[in-house]
Amino acid sequence: MIGISLLALWGAQTWSDWSRLFYLIPYTFLGNSLAPLPYDGAVIYLGGRYSLWLIVLVAVAATLVIELWNMEVLARILARDGTRAFRSHRVTQWSLHWYRKAPFWSLVATCVFPIVPHYPMRFLAVLAGYPLWKYQTSVVLGRGTRYALLAGLGVALPIPGQWILLASLVALAFGIRGARKMNRPPEPVLSSRAAEEA
Repeated sequence: MIGISLLALWGAQTWSDWSRLFYLIPYTFLGNSLAPLPYDGAVIYLGGRYSLWLIVLVAVAATLVIELWNMEVLARILARDGTRAFRSHRVTQWSLHWYRKAPFWSLVATCVFPIVPHYPMRFLAVLAGYPLWKYQTSVVLGRGTRYALLAGLGVALPIPGQWILLASLVALAFGIRGARKMNRPPEPVLSSRAAEEA
């Protein structure tokens, strides 16, 4: 991944007409990694500048590489004894039960629609022992569709790069805020008597 990113950065310096497309490769790695950055805006931005099929091809290829890495990392993490409580937790088991009813289409749907995050689906795919080739096929179909729609939006509505950057930063800020809220310990609940005394 690092090697591919370095080659992409070198390509961006060497062929300046294609630089933005080369930059999409490491940016897609970051946007689809376990520490995600919003990358949809970059695909929209490129839509008005390069051929739609080329954007989709580059973005899907980069996504397949990072998803291979994601699945390997998750498989190693989830195989550890320290994750036994997570693996056997009732919510995890309930999620796995529903995931197993339609794993392929669940993965495709979360790749296309940002309403439901794709990150939990990675965990479920690993825990369910879902075959990597099927997982990657769902990524090609789902992310390919998403990238085509986003790049098509960039063709149909040429949005200035500054607006896309601003929207991406706002999305990132909301994501960080939401993650902090989720990780904050719950505040103790005071009984009505303790509340009256305070």
